[in-house]
Parts: sequence; C-alpha cells; structure tokens
Amino acid sequence: MKIRTLLLMLVLALSLALAACDFGQVEQGRCVAFDPAGKSVTIVLDTNHDQRNPHYNGGVATYLLPAEPTEIGPLPMPGGRVMFDLEKSTVTIYVPESKSLEVLNVEFVNKQMNIRPTHPMVAGKKFPVIDMEKQTVTEYSRRLQALVTFKVPADKLNLPPETWEAGDEVRFYYKENAKHQALRFMNISKTNIFKR
Repeated sequence: MKIRTLLLMLVLALSLALAACDFGQVEQGRCVAFDPAGKSVTIVLDTNHDQRNPHYNGGVATYLLPAEPTEIGPLPMPGGRVMFDLEKSTVTIYVPESKSLEVLNVEFVNKQMNIRPTHPMVAGKKFPVIDMEKQTVTEYSRRLQALVTFKVPADKLNLPPETWEAGDEVRFYYKENAKHQALRFMNISKTNIFKR
C-alpha cells in the first residue's frame, strides 16, 4: 500500500471520528441569582462573548451546576446591576419578580474614570453608597474602572442595595442535548487564568 493512500485513509478516518464527536457549547454572562440549595445559577447572557466588552442582551437563562464537584469553580456572587451605559445614561437592572431586565434612565452626576481597584477612593470601601436625601447611588465598576454617582427615579430608591451591585461574570460549558445542565462552571470574576 502506498504511503499516500495510507495517509488519505487516516485523514478520512480522523475526519469521520471528529464529525461524530459531540462537542459542547459555552455560554457566559452576569450572575443575577444563585440558589445554593438547588445548585442553580441564573445569568443574563453576554452576546459579545468578550470579557472586556460584554453586551448583556441575550436574555435570562438558568443553569444547574455540574454534578461533579471538581468541575465547579468559585461559587458566584449575584447582583442586580447588569450593566452601565455611560454614553446613553442608562443602568440595566435585573427584576427578580418578573425574571426580566429593566433599563433605567438615570442622570450621571459624577463620573471618574481610570480608577483602579487599588485607588484610595475605592480600595477597602463598600459599594453601593445610597444617599436617600440626594436620591443618588454611587457605585464602582471594576471592569470599566469607573466610580460613578447617578440619580435614580424616586420609586427605585427603596430597592435593596444588591440591586445596584454587579454580579460575578460566569461561564458554563454544556452539551446541546442537556442545555441547562452544566458540565463545567467557571467564575470569571474570581478566577485568574494566568496564575500558576
């Protein structure tokens, strides 16, 4: 048998084997709810799949954590704030009762950019800071490196403080035939993939 024929048969066999493989899929997004007892995580899906420039408009989905404990990274911290849009002056929040998103028009009264987490203005500080008298919320975005203060509609001021906190960014690996059962779970916010 010629080498060329043997190589061709090997390539064909490998192609058939790969075609038969059931590769999984990945979803990622912002954690808005976590049920430790039910081992479920609810996220708002990121349609960009870009950690530096996410866009959370892919809807809300709930995933079960993997059955295998070694496939579960650090557990997520949920939060109600899905994202800021500093240009459009909006804050998108998750509404647990309706399991939907609400975009609030706000007035940013102060925006300080390029504020690293080690900056004295934010290091060791607890956010959000809610000022009922001024009807403002001050929040720090680690991803945007922005310390912002914004006015919210009066009827939103009594929402719980966690409404204004950003939940962890998480990623799930799953197979299409069992879409909401994760095989792997990674907490992007709490995992340093570059650490050895």
